[in-house]
Amino acid sequence: MKQYLAIDIGGTYIKYSLMDPEYRVLHEGSTPTEKQPPDFLRQFMGIVDTYVDQTDGVAICMGGFIHPVTGENTDFSVGANFRAYHLKEEINKKYPIPVVLENDSNCAALGEMVRGAGRGYQDISMVTFGTGIGGAIIINRKLYRGSHFKSGEVGFTRVSLRDGDGKPVAEGAGATSLLVRKVSEALGREVDGSYIFSHLNHPYIDRVYREWLYKGAMVIGNFAVTVDPEVLLIGGGISENEIFIKDMKEAVYALYPHLEPYTAIEACEQGNMAGRIGALYLLLQSKEGGVQS
Repeated sequence: MKQYLAIDIGGTYIKYSLMDPEYRVLHEGSTPTEKQPPDFLRQFMGIVDTYVDQTDGVAICMGGFIHPVTGENTDFSVGANFRAYHLKEEINKKYPIPVVLENDSNCAALGEMVRGAGRGYQDISMVTFGTGIGGAIIINRKLYRGSHFKSGEVGFTRVSLRDGDGKPVAEGAGATSLLVRKVSEALGREVDGSYIFSHLNHPYIDRVYREWLYKGAMVIGNFAVTVDPEVLLIGGGISENEIFIKDMKEAVYALYPHLEPYTAIEACEQGNMAGRIGALYLLLQSKEGGVQS
């Protein structure tokens, strides 16, 4: 039976799984992500070295604008550790095995298409809320990357305008991290998302939450009316919160009522496994992967 190493490189943790072609996890682990590029490369290659004798290929997802052939990451907003090396090349310098490398939101959307909330849909969009806001587009069950591998990057969407010393300044929506930071600053102590959702009866917390929510709803609504997917999936850790999903759906349909009859809004189902499933799906669909599933 073939086995594959799937690696999800996040800003906080690197999570990895040894998986079979049916996406069953045979072994998994995680480790805090090294921030300095040389340390990061040693850490990453250490994971590959450990499993290379057990794997028929490596599937990687990470943040950034990823060139699907070279693996080059040109995203200015990610850390230097994510951009310093072409990880496909680093692996193939040592090991002649198939490797795919893709943007993490793209992989998460594919993972949901294969094994999650996107099953049965042809056209899928995804918005993820976490440290930042990410997105992905799937058309006819094929990933759409865009001319510069930047499609779906809805975190750069602008939803409001203010005056900045006589010049217009466009403002974007905030990710979950912004909501937590604003509430923490107002209360004078560190809180987390669980605290916020259990204290929405607090007038100030509710006001900050609603302002944040509706800006996010504008990102989702603008994305949906532009791409016209069958379903728009919401991902990130906060998507597991039923209150948030309910409130976000209501906010989107309140601002964009014409979307409700034809664009479903659903929470993702695969959690932090979605990226690894999607990355493996790309490897299996590649000529080098050896399996056409």
